[in-house]
Amino acid sequence: MSKYLNSMKQFLKILFACLSAILLFFLIILFAFAGLVAGVSKDSEKTNIDKNSLLVIDMNKPIAEQTQKNPFGTFTKSPTSVVGLNDILNSIKAAQTDDKIKGIYIKLGANPNGWATLQEIKNAIVDFKANSKKFVFAYGEICDQKSYYVASAGDKIFLNPVGGFEFNGLSITGTFFKGTLDKLGITTEAFHCGKYKGAYEPYKLDKFSEPNRYQLSVMLNDFYSEFLQTVSKKTGLDTNQLIKISNEGTIKFPSDALKNHFVDATIYGDSVESILKSQIGIKSKDKIKLVTPEDYVNSIDTKFNNDKIAVLYADGAIYDGDGDDGVYSKRMISDIRKISEDDNVKALVLRVNSPGGSAMASEVIYHELMKLKSRIPIIVSMGNYAASGGYYLSCAGDSIFADNNTITGSIGVVGVMMNYGNALKDKVGVTTDVVKTSTYADFPSVTRPFTDAERNWIQSYLDTTYTLFKSRVAVARNMTMEQVEDLAQGHVYSGTLALQLKLIDAIGNKEDAITCAAKKVNLKNYQIEEYPKRKDKLKEMIEEFSGQNKEDAIVKKVLGDDYLIFKEIQKLKAQKNQIMAVMPFQIEVR
Repeated sequence: MSKYLNSMKQFLKILFACLSAILLFFLIILFAFAGLVAGVSKDSEKTNIDKNSLLVIDMNKPIAEQTQKNPFGTFTKSPTSVVGLNDILNSIKAAQTDDKIKGIYIKLGANPNGWATLQEIKNAIVDFKANSKKFVFAYGEICDQKSYYVASAGDKIFLNPVGGFEFNGLSITGTFFKGTLDKLGITTEAFHCGKYKGAYEPYKLDKFSEPNRYQLSVMLNDFYSEFLQTVSKKTGLDTNQLIKISNEGTIKFPSDALKNHFVDATIYGDSVESILKSQIGIKSKDKIKLVTPEDYVNSIDTKFNNDKIAVLYADGAIYDGDGDDGVYSKRMISDIRKISEDDNVKALVLRVNSPGGSAMASEVIYHELMKLKSRIPIIVSMGNYAASGGYYLSCAGDSIFADNNTITGSIGVVGVMMNYGNALKDKVGVTTDVVKTSTYADFPSVTRPFTDAERNWIQSYLDTTYTLFKSRVAVARNMTMEQVEDLAQGHVYSGTLALQLKLIDAIGNKEDAITCAAKKVNLKNYQIEEYPKRKDKLKEMIEEFSGQNKEDAIVKKVLGDDYLIFKEIQKLKAQKNQIMAVMPFQIEVR
């Protein structure tokens, strides 16, 4: 009996311990969830800005078109937010007349952003200085060319005396997979319209084709020219002197940057802090109050007006269907229809930052935009990219604005198909066989080569799509089909050259496009309404918590640096059996 009682006591102890652990676990989850809800609620509250504050712009962080917030960032060790260009530009503009903001502080570093994005920030800083007479200082332990490009618009640039400074010209690097595919026994068939349409080159060649190399060189020199003109204004050196300094590798150390007038002083962070305090007019023992663009924008009073100008962002590659990471036809069409149904929206600014993608998706979005255009004017503002499918969408605009550093054009189509048959047979011993009722029942197949008839079928489909694309351009730009063909063939252009070729109407930023839209409909007072709408923070948090967005986070954690390769493969899967209106490849000018 005593043995039974002892066993029962032991069992009850274990049971009590398990129940206590389960209860504790749920209490922790409950408090964590309550904390997150409180955090979301706090995030939605208006931010109070202290007097003698500085607006801080961090050049080390990626900048999206719209600010993106991750309510679980603190717990997953991922960024809690990605600042949007919209918030940066709005905050710089608002800070001009805000007595609480004494100036702008730019954190220099390794800048991961596109040149058109940076040009818009640089121009906003120029306006800030001209309209407010406030100071703009920059400091960093390292300073790459992109960070310097923005900081050159400011008053003073400080660099750590043992830091790093980059001034060595611009380049574009392509990655080619032909050798890898050959080793694996995977053969690639490419179909394209236009000699410059090089989206297939990474899979068929081991280096740039000559037409592609030529067009990239022309575009790169346009970017470089604009960059040198900006640096020349800051340093007082003419462009020939700057080219000589770059070619000879004159600047190796911060002292070289100082000697050649690129920076104003080489000092440590504590000295910069003292200079900032003196400039603000606070005591040395006081703490500098830095406010980020996303927090500062949250403090600005929203102007409510019956009349609206909608801003619709087409940001990312273009896909069929529905999704979040890119420009998906279903979601875009839904947003366009919401804009059309709102009688208070008097004009649309279409902000395009896309290298292209699915030709079908581009056409159906274009079709929906043209229906909207019959009711209200559409003004296009191009970001870092508005190429191929991105330019296709832009053809719906009454006027097109682009930055000098926008990559645009690439009017053409391409299709890439891969044959894994030999790879499966030779590497893992897998073979396939087929029984079919008709000649083309198994077309397209990834386990056998195409027949000549099938190749002709694919090429004729591309030719038809290409002709349709060119017809959209011809109507939009008031050109003949022959004139469009001369500019098309997949050729990419800088914004500067696109203006000369009349593929755009003006060099200007999103603010210029909004001003143009307002003038077209005679609006002096209006409210800006952005699409796609930002997700409700609590809903987004619940999605994260319930696992709807966990898969991507887990893959990113496991793969680390290889995550980007995984994403490219995912994109290829999403685009299989599709005709693509896409840039030659992901062009990054650095």
